[in-house]
Amino acid sequence: MRTTQSDHSEDYEYLELAYYDRRRRRLRKKSPGQKNRHPAVQRSEFTNVSDDINDFVPSYAESLDPLHHERQWLINSVASFFHDNLITDVTRIVKGGKEANVYCCTAGPTTGVELIAAKLYRPRMLRHLRNDAIYKEGRLLLDGDGKEAKGDREARAIRKKTRFGKQLDILNWIMHEYNVHRTLFQAGVDVPKPIAHSGNTILMAYIGDEQIAAPTLNEVRPNRSEAGQLFERILYNIHLMLVNHYVHGDLSAYNILYWDGKIWIIDFPQLVDARKNQNAHMLLGRDVERVCQYFARCGVKSDASQLTEHLWQEYMAGD
Repeated sequence: MRTTQSDHSEDYEYLELAYYDRRRRRLRKKSPGQKNRHPAVQRSEFTNVSDDINDFVPSYAESLDPLHHERQWLINSVASFFHDNLITDVTRIVKGGKEANVYCCTAGPTTGVELIAAKLYRPRMLRHLRNDAIYKEGRLLLDGDGKEAKGDREARAIRKKTRFGKQLDILNWIMHEYNVHRTLFQAGVDVPKPIAHSGNTILMAYIGDEQIAAPTLNEVRPNRSEAGQLFERILYNIHLMLVNHYVHGDLSAYNILYWDGKIWIIDFPQLVDARKNQNAHMLLGRDVERVCQYFARCGVKSDASQLTEHLWQEYMAGD
C-alpha cells in the first residue's frame, strides 16, 4: 500500500465565521420586549451558543488566538455535546473545507467509541452546493424545529432566499444528512457510526487513530489484489444503499475513507431517494463511473455502464 501526501493545513479563510459574532451582537441590542421574527430558527442559529464561552474551552480552541473566528465558532458548535457528556475534548482539526470542518474529539463513556469526528457546517455552506435542486427533489421539507413543514411558508421563504429561508435551507441539508446516515448505518452499510446531531454539527465515530485520521481513498494506491477486494466491497455498499432506496449522489474516492484494509463511505447531504427522485438513475451511474475510474488506475477493469444497468434493473425488479 502506498500512501500519497495529505495536507490538512488550515489554508483557507474563516471570515464567514464572524457571522455568529455579528448575530449575537444584534440579538443583544434588541429590547427586552422585542420578539424574534422566526424564533424557531433563531433559537438554534445552527449552533449551540453558550451564555459563557469560558464554560467549555477545548484544548484545540485554547491553541487559537482568543479573537480568532474559528475559536468562537468551534466552542459554540460543540458546547452542548460537552455538557451532554458525548465529548470530553476537541484535540485537533482533521480537515478543513469550504462547506465544513472536521475535528477530532475524545468521546464520552456513553458513546461506545474512544474518538469522535465532529463535522461542523459553515453558515454559508450552500454557496458551494451545485445544482442543489437535483438532490432536493422528493425530500420532506422541515420547519425550524426539525419537523415536517405542513404549510408553504417555509418553501416560499427558501424560494425567495430570505434570511429565514437560507437558515432553514441549511437546517434541512444538515438534518437530511444525519437522518440518512443513521438509516444507512442501521441497514449495515459501511459508514461511521452516527453519534448525535445538533444545530450545525454532526458527530460520528472517528476512523483512524490518535495520531492520524483515516485518509480518503484518493490518497492511497492499493495493489491490484487489494484493489479488487475494495472495489467489490464498494459495489456491495452501492447495492445495499439502493436496496434501501438510496443513491449517494456524490460518491467518489474523495468521500470513501480507507483504514486498515477497510472502507467507510461518508458525506451524505446529496443522497437521494430512488423512489422519489427522477435523477436517481443518472446519479447512480455517475457514482459507479467515478468508482470505476479510480479502480481502473489500480488495474481493476470494469464496465461502469453495464454495472449501473445491472444494479438498477435488479432494484426495479425488487430483487
